[in-house]
Amino acid sequence: MILSLPVPLARALRTLLALLAALAIAGCATTGGTGQALNGTGTILAIHETQESSTAGSVAGAIGGAVLGSWLGSYIGGGVGRTVAMTAAGVGGSMAGSAVGAKAGTSKVYDITIRFDDGIDRTIRVREVPDARPGDRVRLADNAISPI
Repeated sequence: MILSLPVPLARALRTLLALLAALAIAGCATTGGTGQALNGTGTILAIHETQESSTAGSVAGAIGGAVLGSWLGSYIGGGVGRTVAMTAAGVGGSMAGSAVGAKAGTSKVYDITIRFDDGIDRTIRVREVPDARPGDRVRLADNAISPI
């Protein structure tokens, strides 16, 4: 079944689909990394508790917000004004949904800075509360920290 849409609505939908595709591709991006597990012994310098956001929640929120915003924008104005309203509402909804999705998908993590015996400071991120405290000697094996 082929659906015939007015030209302004078809353009708005194409724009929205392009935006959603860009958001989906951006959500698949990684921050990189060496992929190598760190090993060695050293002394903990600092432990910082922080929040880590979920990319999946942010992307899902952005897509949902864009769809909802475009739908609401379709009730504003007519002709070119409606197209502009749908596009603006879709972009605004995408940004708002992304922020809400990112906040909902956060988890507590711990960044532990260790001065290794070779004199190099490295920061390791773990999800569990560490058993050691700053000043303690630790062993790092396959990115798992254990007191010595």
